[in-house]
Amino acid sequence: MKDLKENIQRNNIKKIVLSAVLGMFCYCANNAAEIPQPVEVKDINYVLNLMIKGQMMILGAKLQIFPQSKKIYSTIKDQEGKVTKENLLNFIQNQIPQPEQNEEKFKDDIKEIEQYFHLEEIKDDEECNEGNLTEIFWDKGEGKGEEEKIKGVVDEIKSYFIRIIFMENIINNAFKDYYEAKKAKKGEVEKVEDVIIEEIMNECCGKETDGDMPTKFFANLGNLCPKELLKETKETILATIKRRITLKNPITEDNLKSFLRQKIGIEEKKEEEKKDSQKGGNPAKEECCHCC
Repeated sequence: MKDLKENIQRNNIKKIVLSAVLGMFCYCANNAAEIPQPVEVKDINYVLNLMIKGQMMILGAKLQIFPQSKKIYSTIKDQEGKVTKENLLNFIQNQIPQPEQNEEKFKDDIKEIEQYFHLEEIKDDEECNEGNLTEIFWDKGEGKGEEEKIKGVVDEIKSYFIRIIFMENIINNAFKDYYEAKKAKKGEVEKVEDVIIEEIMNECCGKETDGDMPTKFFANLGNLCPKELLKETKETILATIKRRITLKNPITEDNLKSFLRQKIGIEEKKEEEKKDSQKGGNPAKEECCHCC
């Protein structure tokens, strides 16, 4: 009886999610010509709209692989029924064939996928599940029988990953362009990166809502969502964006700033500068010792 109730509850949740995604997909299908393209970025709302529409397009592509979800699980699980990061990345790489003579582009694409799913935070042999991934795109099913495994490249699955890479690239470039435009206007300012990040965060929060920064940020995103969206669809998109930003709960101001730095590409630059300063510091220390 308990198992029956759990199955009913699980099926009801699936129906709600499917209904939400279907509503979103209908909107995307009717607006297929409006796939956001990189243009001059004039204000932060343009960038945030890109993020919303981009997530809608990704979820629309995810809807297309629902019929393959049990086969995906059968293909990527290990003998214990777990999906490890190593198996998952191998599956993704097999679905996105590497272009000839463009290895760096392929590495960049895989990096986009890793950042989208938060895979960079998971060890190779660690299990991938709802708790540490942005979203699950496979279904374990009810454990009855063995599903057929996927052989070769499946167009719908490949399109899903390509859509993630495509949209994430556009969103990244929009954030970078907006940041660089603001930086050019600042001129010589102390700690210019921190100053601009703070300004962009305040702009992302809008002016219509009270509360802490995360509350204002998502309220502003909600206001920017297309009015035609169903309530369930809107909630699905905002929840997915939240998990794309961070898997931690509740979301904090630092989570938002870390996400923004990642999109702009500041995090990696700072890490390199840190290593350079450490390298530069050691010889100086040795010279001092010799002088002493």
